[in-house]
Amino acid sequence: MYAAPNADTPTTSPQMTLASDLDDAVTLRTTGGKPLRIRAELLAEARTWRAGAHSWHELLLYRRESGDYAVGLKSCSDEPGAGDVFHAQLLPDLESALSWIQAFDPTADLTADIDASDRKISATDIALRAAALRQRADQVATRYRTMVGELLYRIDLGE
Repeated sequence: MYAAPNADTPTTSPQMTLASDLDDAVTLRTTGGKPLRIRAELLAEARTWRAGAHSWHELLLYRRESGDYAVGLKSCSDEPGAGDVFHAQLLPDLESALSWIQAFDPTADLTADIDASDRKISATDIALRAAALRQRADQVATRYRTMVGELLYRIDLGE
């Protein structure tokens, strides 16, 4: 369900699609938990991927026939040893779904490239790696906030 970004497509802003056709059953993965299987209409999908990004998010927003909403969020990384992390949430209404999307911490799934138990790592090396991680976290958070803002704007317009 989560499409891999096309590396040949240069993108500088969040990619987003709003949809209105009824899909078949959808399975939203959850890392470390049971997947969420639903029959729902895809309302929107968005992603923060851009050329050169090492971490990005892919978001799916569904409305079920019963009137509740499902959100699927994938935290992606091309860093060695870091796997993708999946989140899925079922929420009672659109306002709750949008609130959950806004409250999500996009930096929570970032991995640090520091082995704290390695006594050979110098304090300088730790400081440099921490600074690089802070910079990456700031970029991820900015791209996520931009995507959420665009999503909220387009939903408000009814696109």
